This record gives sequence, C-alpha cells and structure tokens, in this order.
Amino acid sequence: MSFKNLRSFFGASLVLPLALFAQPVSAQDTGVVYAGGSAGDGVNAYTGGVVALPGAELGKGLAVRAGVSGGQYRYESNGQRISADYIGAEVALVYQMSGRWGWVNVSAGPRVTDTRLKPVDLGNRMRGTRFDLAMQTDGTVGNEWRASWFASYAVNDRSYLTQLRLNRLVDGETDTRVGIEGGVQGDRSYTRPSAGLYVSTRLGGKWQGLIGAGASKQKDRSAKPYVTLGISRVF
Repeated sequence: MSFKNLRSFFGASLVLPLALFAQPVSAQDTGVVYAGGSAGDGVNAYTGGVVALPGAELGKGLAVRAGVSGGQYRYESNGQRISADYIGAEVALVYQMSGRWGWVNVSAGPRVTDTRLKPVDLGNRMRGTRFDLAMQTDGTVGNEWRASWFASYAVNDRSYLTQLRLNRLVDGETDTRVGIEGGVQGDRSYTRPSAGLYVSTRLGGKWQGLIGAGASKQKDRSAKPYVTLGISRVF
C-alpha cells in the first residue's frame, strides 16, 4: 500500500493558533480563543482555546487547552484514489511559564479522532475512531526579533509535528510582524517537510490575525503549495 497524501490531523490545526498567542498579555488576562484553517494537499478547519485555572493567569501556572478540528485529505492506495473525512477533539493540561524573555508551554492530554474513508481502505490504520495521548511543547523568545517553536507527538499513532518560526517586528503600533517558517510532520508511513512565509498583525483591540503561505514536499511527489489563515483573541 502506498500512502500518497496522509496528514497529521491536529498538527496543522495547532501550529497556527499557537503562533497567534505570541502577543502582549496583561496580568488580568485568563485565556485565549482562536479559529482558522489551512488548505494544501487537503483542507482543515479548527477552533479552540486556552483558559488558566483558578490561581493562575495566561502565561503563568496551570491552564486547560481544548479544541476541535475537522477536514478532508486524499491519497492513493493499491491504485485507488481514497477520500478521507475526519473530525477530532482533544483536551490537555498545560503548564505555562513566561517573563520578559518570552514564554514556554508544556502540555499533555487525550485526543480522539474519527476518520471515514471512501472507498473503505482496510490497510489504513487511521480509519475509524482512535484514541491517543498527545504531548506538546511550544514557546516564544525575543521581541523585535522573535523566534518561536512548536512540537507535538501522539504516542499511539507515532505522529509528530515540529515547526520553527522567526519573525521581525515591522510596525510596533499594530504589532505587525513578517517572518519565515519551516517544519517537518509525519508518522510511520510518511514524512513531509515544509517552508513558507507569514504575516501577523493586530486587527483591533485584543484580536490578532495571521496569514501564511509556502510549500510542502513528500517523497516521490512534487512540491505542493499551502495557505493558512487564523484569528485569535486574548481575554
């Protein structure tokens, strides 16, 4: 069997909102909500949020992160074109650290995904409903020049996603930043590196927006373009 176009279900969904968290927060802020999507080899949409637990605040102490994601991707198996529709959810306990240098989050929690294949591909181990333990870390350092990272690993599926970003502040009043990104995602059946550019800016109040584009490459396939959009709000 040849998997031509598998996706890391939650990988693409989580990186974008986490990049949007890299905005100024105050001591009274307790959480952030976000939504967005991406299109490339497949399409996905997501929504979720992070809320500090009692006695903590956004960026310091314990928090809970929860989100849902859904989308579609296609691949070839034994000469057949397979269409996969998926929906999933996860919740995680987050430990947050922050200071003038930036912030770091470390989290872990259960993940569930349900994947429907047309036609049914019995060789696809991702089919049906699957439960997993997802571990994640992400963070940001710097201000005028800012570097951020994201890494996620699903224990049972052995799926992973890593990403590094570097951006430059070009307008302090609107917190507009322009940057480059690169990463690798995959599991036991595929590996896909990617690279691109992105721009983030304050949309008004505590709303932040991001748009990005680039290309990803899988073995034995030509490079494929992708585009990402997202929005978040600290509260």
